[in-house]
Amino acid sequence: MSLSSPPGEVRTDLLPRDTRRRFLRLRGRRLDRPRHTAAGLASLALSAVVHAVTAAFLAAGVFIVTGWRGNVIGWLCGSVPVAIAIWTRPRTIRLPDGAEEVTGAEAPALFEAAGRIADAVGAAPPAAVYVHDRLYRCAYLRPGLRRRPVLLVGLPLLLALTPRERAGMLAAELARDVSGDPRRGLLVPSALATVGEWRRALTGMRVEGYRDYGDPLLEANSAVKGGRMASQAIGKVTGWILAWPLFLAELALRRLVSARSQHAVYYADQVAARAVSSRAVVEYADALLLAESRLTPVMAAARRGETAGEIRRAVLSKDAGTGLVAARRENSLAGQAAWQAEPPAALRALLLESAGVEEGTAGLGSGESDRIDAELSRHLARAVRELSRIT
Repeated sequence: MSLSSPPGEVRTDLLPRDTRRRFLRLRGRRLDRPRHTAAGLASLALSAVVHAVTAAFLAAGVFIVTGWRGNVIGWLCGSVPVAIAIWTRPRTIRLPDGAEEVTGAEAPALFEAAGRIADAVGAAPPAAVYVHDRLYRCAYLRPGLRRRPVLLVGLPLLLALTPRERAGMLAAELARDVSGDPRRGLLVPSALATVGEWRRALTGMRVEGYRDYGDPLLEANSAVKGGRMASQAIGKVTGWILAWPLFLAELALRRLVSARSQHAVYYADQVAARAVSSRAVVEYADALLLAESRLTPVMAAARRGETAGEIRRAVLSKDAGTGLVAARRENSLAGQAAWQAEPPAALRALLLESAGVEEGTAGLGSGESDRIDAELSRHLARAVRELSRIT
């Protein structure tokens, strides 16, 4: 099954100006690892300021509590900034709920393939592999304070990929570790998480619309409903007033990070192509675009009671035409935000197709892919059962 479309054009006018200009500037070039720039230093400085605000809340709370020892009011007043500091504390990357670790003894072929491709791209081999029953994605993460390298594989994605696309998946995700992406550090991601928590807390309250009809819970013209709407509206307006500085800080930080992050992802794709092949990485990027087309028949087969092996054979026998891929590429470009750090998969595929990088050979053969399926058969069968329950 081939998903690779010939180099073509997309409507770049659908993209934000910065993303479009960056794509057109980098297209057809062999990329270098992004360097430290003034924007990168500014993002680090702004991230440090965000965490300094959290530290200031903690210091203020401790100062109030220690200064008003034995006073209940002091303890109450001091506990508020301490609670805020704990709530907005720096956060490390966490694995999603439901992720299950697969040991090297259980899946030697998977660990061997990941280690071989990691060596080819210059990344550290994963110290652990986790699988998830409901994720259509793969990621190479460094969670927790120890930051040991972890490969997270969504089993629905693994089910829907060909051997070549699986090689592209491993290479593209492992290459992220050597891409110079600021989102893979310690300071910037935790600062983005902190300002995001502030924004959601202050502006995320939903204001219930007041209606004098059709409310099954309250009587028409109820003062309770109207009062609840008024209090929520006041809270929301107050939140927006307080959130503006934080919103501007988040916007500035995302704009500073997005340029380097997008360059880093494009660079990682070229590193991956030199390890496996351009076609493998392009087909993997297209497979992410075709998520709905891939998952719909998989879920239908799961509901019919087909096994993971039968689903795999059906996936390998089907072919998505270049017309569908081209349409999905163009459709994916609409609605992109100017500060989005992850470039659209369509741009990743098109830029790699035009780069002309040398082809690698550390791929994944059909036999090795089948061994991985056999090793993960228990997990794949469970994932199929989970998919059959989704309506």
